[in-house]
Amino acid sequence: MKLSEQIRVINWLRILLFYGIILLGTYFARKLPNLLKLLLEQISDVSFSFNYNHGFVTLIVSLLFYHFSKVEQKITLFGNNKMKSILFPVILFSCYSIYGMNNGEDINKHSWAFIICSFALVYNIMEEYAWRGYLIESLGKTNYVIKSLVSGVFWCAWHLLVFSNFDQYGGFWIFFAFCIIFAFILTFAVSQTRSILVTATIHAFIIQINIIALICFIVFILLLLTWNKQLFKSNNGS
Repeated sequence: MKLSEQIRVINWLRILLFYGIILLGTYFARKLPNLLKLLLEQISDVSFSFNYNHGFVTLIVSLLFYHFSKVEQKITLFGNNKMKSILFPVILFSCYSIYGMNNGEDINKHSWAFIICSFALVYNIMEEYAWRGYLIESLGKTNYVIKSLVSGVFWCAWHLLVFSNFDQYGGFWIFFAFCIIFAFILTFAVSQTRSILVTATIHAFIIQINIIALICFIVFILLLLTWNKQLFKSNNGS
């Protein structure tokens, strides 16, 4: 099928409705108090900056569209091989927990790293159900480049409602380039594994920019490139 035909058969109205509801939901969710912070304040004196409000929006909208639209869900939490998918967060948690993360909460740096990775992974699972889950699958049989570009642009633009500024990334356009490049990596990952857990873990490895992030990235890429090799095949041949 030619590229023009691939693009023409996409249900763009459904995709724009999906994206519009996420944008609207995110806008109002960000106006609400940080629900996770309010909950954690009841059980801990530790100050966490994570805000799950907009993460819940992306997850709920994605699950609703999967249920009520005609898009068949083939991308799942564990994908086409549960054990190999679980290996990704195992690597993430192991590397960061061994290395540790310094903090101002007087918490052991190894324990703190495990906690932060846990919060980051849960949030990224919610987000990835939208951008590398429903959105990718709603694009049907369009080629890899189109899926990567569309998911990258949508993903980046959505952050305009999430971040007050992009100074930490060096400005919006640098962040935009980062999202596009990263979207190619994540789209490749989900096409190989059909797993939200894998893409969420790759998304989460950039908790910090250090040697551990580099190690995780290299290992993840090697696993993806060898995903279907005999060495990694499970007993059921998946």
